[in-house]
Amino acid sequence: MKENDNQKNTWIPIVGGIVLIIVLFIAVKLIFAWLGAAVPPERLNPDLAQSQGVTEQMETDAPAFCPFCGETLHDSFRWGQFCPWCGEKIER
Repeated sequence: MKENDNQKNTWIPIVGGIVLIIVLFIAVKLIFAWLGAAVPPERLNPDLAQSQGVTEQMETDAPAFCPFCGETLHDSFRWGQFCPWCGEKIER
């Protein structure tokens, strides 16, 4: 009878170790999922955020020169206005 009990006792640490590994794996997955939701992507990759900011700034900045006549435009000029020199509407 002791031989049968001895065989059952050898499986307990093996099964416990496997369960522990599974629980730790799930815990690590949950921690990374929580971090992904809590931290914005711009904070994880600042180079990406800077390049996106430069692109947005370039799109919103007004042109310095008229593409039709080449004359310098005033600082308050915005896209969609007419050139004060040649009268052409300047679109993006």
